Amino acid sequence: MFRGRLGKAAGLFKIPVFRFILFFVINLIVASIAYAIITGELFFVVRWFMSATAWIVGQTLGLTSSDVSISGTLVAFGAFPVRIVEECTGIYEMLIFSAAVMAFPASLKKKAIGLLTGIPAMYLFNILRILMLIVVGRYFHSAFEFMHLYFWQVTMIVMITSVWMAWILKVVRDEKTPAAGT
Repeated sequence: MFRGRLGKAAGLFKIPVFRFILFFVINLIVASIAYAIITGELFFVVRWFMSATAWIVGQTLGLTSSDVSISGTLVAFGAFPVRIVEECTGIYEMLIFSAAVMAFPASLKKKAIGLLTGIPAMYLFNILRILMLIVVGRYFHSAFEFMHLYFWQVTMIVMITSVWMAWILKVVRDEKTPAAGT
């Protein structure tokens, strides 16, 4: 009976999609635990990242208006202030993307290309997301909650998937996957 279950599990492991999902979940768990441990000890790095994100957003808004102020993690556009918190930095999205890249069967070089291009792309997209939210908050305040809680959350999922798929199509696609057992 035990061998039958092991045989089924081994059979599932031969299915590429199952293998990817398994490795993705394992990578995501490891990355999440590592992130929790690291930030527990080094939260000043996360605070710096939050402040840097606020500064970039504030400076970018400042290119179009003189009605912008930045104080630590607080960005105010006119009478509409926004505090950049850990969840606003895009770190979680980068962890999900990284887990997907690391789980996908590709060479380490191609995985490195994926991480070195995808993570900055997601950070820039996240900056755009925050900029749009601040503009919506200032000029269309009644739409802010919807945009923040629903529209941009879904958009971030689409963005992670799109960057990952672009990496597969543009970088990994032509790579020959090693045969099983080699």
